[in-house]
Amino acid sequence: MTVPTARRGSESGFSMVELLVVIIIIGILSAIAIPFLMNHRKDANDAAAQSDAMNLGRLVRATWEDPDTTSVAVTVDANGNYVIDGEIAFPASDGVVFSGITNANDYDTWCIGFTHPNGDKAANPGVRFDSQNGYVEQAAC
Repeated sequence: MTVPTARRGSESGFSMVELLVVIIIIGILSAIAIPFLMNHRKDANDAAAQSDAMNLGRLVRATWEDPDTTSVAVTVDANGNYVIDGEIAFPASDGVVFSGITNANDYDTWCIGFTHPNGDKAANPGVRFDSQNGYVEQAAC
């Protein structure tokens, strides 16, 4: 004698209700995860701008330590490398925009600025590294 509710052969599989429950659970999890992951992307972009600002700022500060230095030229070459006085320092992080150096001929008041259009803190006005305060968030030169 067979039980009428038992699954047999080709009738095995998931019911429509079980599939709907799985789809609803996946929808809820993605609704929670997507905004969380988008915030992490902005944080990563801000960290890239911060890293470039701190690394380049420290190198500019070290360049000023040479007693013969009267000005410091900082540029970005065609390959996306930061260049200090004609020498490649390191490659720029993806998406980070170098705003330039101000007061490049004054040891006490120079400032370098950076932005990242997809960042949160680094988007506008950006971040900077200056001779007096070091790294500063949400501030332009």
